[in-house]
Amino acid sequence: MQKEEVVILHLVLFHIKRILESAGVANGHFKAYESLGISPVHINRSKSEHKKAVLLLCKGISEVLRASQDKLLQDPRIRDSLEVAKIIAQ
Repeated sequence: MQKEEVVILHLVLFHIKRILESAGVANGHFKAYESLGISPVHINRSKSEHKKAVLLLCKGISEVLRASQDKLLQDPRIRDSLEVAKIIAQ
């Protein structure tokens, strides 16, 4: 994967993180990511730093999904996004 692709993935996962936070279900799940001090707009940071950020975001997202599945499905934005993803996957 090229650096540009890693940064784009970082951006997508960052937006998912923000959606989960706005739904009120991300309670400390992203502390490790936030301690890195890197965001998708830091394009001059190394590819390995962005990869680490991607892995920590994936870990936080999976923890949130595991812990708050029922609450997430009650949020219409998340429910609609999951439906779109399901249609695309078919």
